[in-house]
Amino acid sequence: MHDEEEEDETMRYTQTTLLDSSPELPVEPIATPTRRCRQPGVPPLANGAVREALAPYIDLSRLRHLAAHHGDLQEALITGTVPDDVQAMITFVAEILRPDTRDQVKTPTDAAAFLMVRMGLLDQEELWTMILNTKNHVIKIHRVYQGSLNASMVRIGEVFREALRFNAAAMIVAHNHPSGTVDPSPEDILVTRQIVAAGKLLDVDVLDHLILGKGRWLSMRDKGFGF
Repeated sequence: MHDEEEEDETMRYTQTTLLDSSPELPVEPIATPTRRCRQPGVPPLANGAVREALAPYIDLSRLRHLAAHHGDLQEALITGTVPDDVQAMITFVAEILRPDTRDQVKTPTDAAAFLMVRMGLLDQEELWTMILNTKNHVIKIHRVYQGSLNASMVRIGEVFREALRFNAAAMIVAHNHPSGTVDPSPEDILVTRQIVAAGKLLDVDVLDHLILGKGRWLSMRDKGFGF
């Protein structure tokens, strides 16, 4: 019961420019997976063990950088003989990170899920935009700036460039805090106000501004900062 109440209170993105109100297709019920029991005496594989196993074949720091900037993940492979299962893992990760036009962003949690793996562990602060169509399907994820978010340096035209190029109905803005904290600064709130105001003039709904940290995130819209 508690989970259902929380789900009902979750903020959902709605566009003022939403044109198509086609009903959603019915969703097939998902079968409950059978729980597999671990054999006695076999310890779970810890994160450190996974890193140690992959270290001879993958430059993990390089992998994070490539994932964040839409690079070719194959470039993170260390020269030499790479086992087939490691190669298959890289191919799989590259596929699930690639934006798909069928992906739909309905809530801040959806947006954070797309962006956290790309931005959550970046070493420098960056500002990105997620470009959406009228049904909140992802058109493109685009990096706009690299460096501290400063209202005097952020050019609104640059923030909206890709949205206007794709004639997008809406977009979500996001930036990361390398420190890991997701508390918005006064500068973050000011920049958000400027972007939201510009979106109204340009007829592009700014649905949210997310702050991403190390495994944490905050929705500026949900908290009422700048909206």
